[in-house]
Amino acid sequence: MNLEKLNEQQRKAVTTTEGAVLVLAGAGSGKTRVLTTRAAYLIENGISPYNILALTFTNKAAEQMRSRIASLVPDSSNMWVSTFHAMCAKLLRIEGSAIGYDSSFSIYDGGDSQTVVKECLKELDIAKDFIDPKSAKIKISRAKNAGISPAGYIKEYGDSSLNKIMSRVYTKYEDKLHASNAMDFDDLLLKTVHLFESHPNVLKKYQQRFTYIMVDEYQDTNNVQYDIVAKLAKLHGNLFVVGDDDQSIYGWRGADISNILEFEKDFKGATVIRMEQNYRSHQHILGAANGVISNNRGRMGKSLWSDIATGQKPLEFEAQNDGEEAIFVAAKVDSILREGKYKPSDIAVLYRVNSQSRILENKLKERGVPYEIYGGLSFYDRREIKDIVAYLNLICNPNANLCFMRAVCVPRRGIGAVTLEKLNAISGSSGTSMLSLSSDAHAHLPKKAAATLSKFASVVQDIRDRRESQTVLQTVEDVINMSGMREAMQLDQTAEGKMRYYNVEEFIKSVADWQSSAPLPQTLEAFLERNALVSDVDNLGENEDSIMLMTLHSAKGLEFPIVFIVGLIEGLLPHQMSLNEGDIEEERRLCYVGMTRAQKRLYLTWSTLRFVRSSGGFSYMSSERSRFLSEIPDECIELAQVRKPKRGFEPYAKSQNAFSFGKNKVSAPSFTPDLSKKANHAPDAFSPDTMVTHPKFGSGVIVSTNGTGDEKIAVVNFDTVGEKKMFVAFAPLKIG
Repeated sequence: MNLEKLNEQQRKAVTTTEGAVLVLAGAGSGKTRVLTTRAAYLIENGISPYNILALTFTNKAAEQMRSRIASLVPDSSNMWVSTFHAMCAKLLRIEGSAIGYDSSFSIYDGGDSQTVVKECLKELDIAKDFIDPKSAKIKISRAKNAGISPAGYIKEYGDSSLNKIMSRVYTKYEDKLHASNAMDFDDLLLKTVHLFESHPNVLKKYQQRFTYIMVDEYQDTNNVQYDIVAKLAKLHGNLFVVGDDDQSIYGWRGADISNILEFEKDFKGATVIRMEQNYRSHQHILGAANGVISNNRGRMGKSLWSDIATGQKPLEFEAQNDGEEAIFVAAKVDSILREGKYKPSDIAVLYRVNSQSRILENKLKERGVPYEIYGGLSFYDRREIKDIVAYLNLICNPNANLCFMRAVCVPRRGIGAVTLEKLNAISGSSGTSMLSLSSDAHAHLPKKAAATLSKFASVVQDIRDRRESQTVLQTVEDVINMSGMREAMQLDQTAEGKMRYYNVEEFIKSVADWQSSAPLPQTLEAFLERNALVSDVDNLGENEDSIMLMTLHSAKGLEFPIVFIVGLIEGLLPHQMSLNEGDIEEERRLCYVGMTRAQKRLYLTWSTLRFVRSSGGFSYMSSERSRFLSEIPDECIELAQVRKPKRGFEPYAKSQNAFSFGKNKVSAPSFTPDLSKKANHAPDAFSPDTMVTHPKFGSGVIVSTNGTGDEKIAVVNFDTVGEKKMFVAFAPLKIG
């Protein structure tokens, strides 16, 4: 295999095939290339693809890895390349009967899980104002990610009255899921560990199969994922992990940075390889990012560098308030797009919390800048799509009572909440599914309700019988037609009704697309599993006509030519919660992740005032410049000099509609140079040590320059007023 295109550290990572290996891969250092090349290298050197397991965190990353490996070696089809959750789901489909699960088990999403928690609280007679269902689900998830069972909940978290109640809720929640032959996302991991611990023969089977294990984004693993990897790798010891301790930003959802920091301790004799050459960003951006992250104590230490020709230094913009900050971002984005060098999808605006997007949206709309918010309502979270999926899950898994309760109400059949509660209670006491009870509902319920439920059960059974000789697409069509959903949607001529119909048609198209490319066997279970494990980030970047707005957490793993990070103030970035807890290292890593997303240009903005809700209504609150900005070396950042509007800036509260009059839109004040006043000279003619004259400031010499074209800034030392920074493309400068 030709490894000449790899740098020295990349080659070392690819060719060190035996034992435990930790690759500290800095942002943009080519980790995916190393992972895929290493897999191909193993196969080329006699290791069967059957014996290789590669794990990552998103379906998109897994698919990229799978396709790249396939392009390097002729046959890698027997290699398992997937996310942790997909790998565990696949393994449990095969081996789950050993721990009491049928292979057709359902995977409940976050909404389904919370519904089950609500049922548990109701049945245990626990008031919602005492334990909020959402917070209860978070506590259960936290326990599962830490590998804690219901039996161990009190021992781990203490025997307070609240914890005793939570232990009961957790226990009932688990019982309900198991009775429905269902698992939540956390279960896919936890049940795999339980399977390995309770059935050593199953663990040994997969230890013997996976003699080479590779893990991407190792810094994001939680305790359960660590346990799975450690158990599988124990027999042969060939564990290769790639990660970056400086990009560990998911501690709040269970990721444990100690997994990567203590790798050498956990796996004796491990080789550590540092990949520090960055192929994404130029040195000014990396210098700024290095300056910030170097202030963290809990890190293994590395310094990114690049041989990319130096570009524009990161620009810092200080606004009077968050309204002015948003106007600057919108105006600058508009200006960049008018240059014609970049398309909208090349630009990302990043922020700490979702609520920051609102004011940005307003100003982008006023400018006519197209945008897309990552993290909004997922297509698969829409009501009509979840309705269809509930039917499909019920067809696969008749024990899924939660899916039954959703499906039986779509379209409306006159089955009320009281009837469902009674049927659910009978199901719980008898151990018989609600679907089975519906087939003989006359024995339990009034005549009218029983007839309706019996008819519904008959429709579901008809679809179940037909699916054995049909494709998945045909089964989906049966669900939509035989259930009465299509007829009900066609009768609804409201705007919302029409949109739901279009969404259903799009869902059918997605089934056809999957069927045309998915590997065999193409089962309904496989399709549902794929849908359950898909994430928003897997579809990110498909729309080239919009700039992207997203939180810093969502930006992890992505890159953009141009990045804005807004709201760099104390209490926001770093967030107040981290300040209260006295630990801001993860916040600093979050800022570092955002900065290293930028390839060409990086804009860092903040405001001295924020418009916030207070006890007396809405008012401005003063804010302090983020410490992270102060940690950037002076030589790696410039202050953005922009033309202010002539009139004084009105408080945001008074200027909400300042630029909109009826249907006629008026552009917001521009914070970019006036193109009509562009000087008649080429910016590239101005370089350091060049003598210039200015009609107002007189003679001077250019001390330094930054940027190119219309973005080029010169620092000029004038004899009369000292140093001034200005855009050379627009300043009335003359050489000589």
